[in-house]
Amino acid sequence: METIPRHDIDADFARKQVDTLQLLIESAMEDVVADGDEDALSAVRSRAIMRFQYLTVLDPTAGREETWRAAVFASQVANSVFTRTSKRDETVEHQLGEQTVTLPVVGPNWHATPVDWMTAAWLAVITRSEERIQELCSTGKYTLRGSGAKVEDYLHPWIETLQRFLSGEPVSPALLESVLDLSDPENAIYASREYMLLVAYPPVNILYRILRGTAAQFTEALTQATTAHRDYWSQAELADDPAGFVALPVLAMAIRGRDNGFPIEVESDYLPENLVNATWSNR
Repeated sequence: METIPRHDIDADFARKQVDTLQLLIESAMEDVVADGDEDALSAVRSRAIMRFQYLTVLDPTAGREETWRAAVFASQVANSVFTRTSKRDETVEHQLGEQTVTLPVVGPNWHATPVDWMTAAWLAVITRSEERIQELCSTGKYTLRGSGAKVEDYLHPWIETLQRFLSGEPVSPALLESVLDLSDPENAIYASREYMLLVAYPPVNILYRILRGTAAQFTEALTQATTAHRDYWSQAELADDPAGFVALPVLAMAIRGRDNGFPIEVESDYLPENLVNATWSNR
């Protein structure tokens, strides 16, 4: 078993952020419930994701119900941004925590970018919601391209690959290999070479090993991806960013590997064990 420690994070600050973010979420949710305000929903989404990430500092194994509920809420909100883009009705109902909220359908918009889709997909896999996974798999190219976001070339075929994989459809070798090629750091347009190498490419490599590799190759890819995540997010200017506290894409790929019969031979607070092992979703 390979153990990869998480970089040092200030637990006292994390505790304060958890409480502050909860208050901010409750405030923004008032506007979401009142009229489905787009900006308020986007604010709830970003704060909910951060709150979950900060909670893992206080609960590294994600063994507390509060952490699990925070992950589920973050996933629900992340999905809601996309369900309101692709429906033909004027409104859509979405479960957000304990509330069922009616949201106006707004079509493609700058809150629903390919990067946002990726985050929503990781959270849906991590919380093992087949309903939310399939909602995201039905998100069309028009919706994602219609956001107007400028993204790296690999992202659109990567999303298509994930939609096929998560839907149980075959993924052609040519499609996956195109993602591997396009995620090469030399092809970066907007992101840094370091980001492409340490953050963007590793999850693609894990999926490649799930589909084409052996258990040993999967373990090697998972180890490399978790180590790369630490190397990137432990840099001085990034160490306090909650995006680095949990390796969302690596965690999601580890879960899918486990579900496909691969043993998990990596231990790390970047990959909370109760999320990897489906402890909460089995209750």
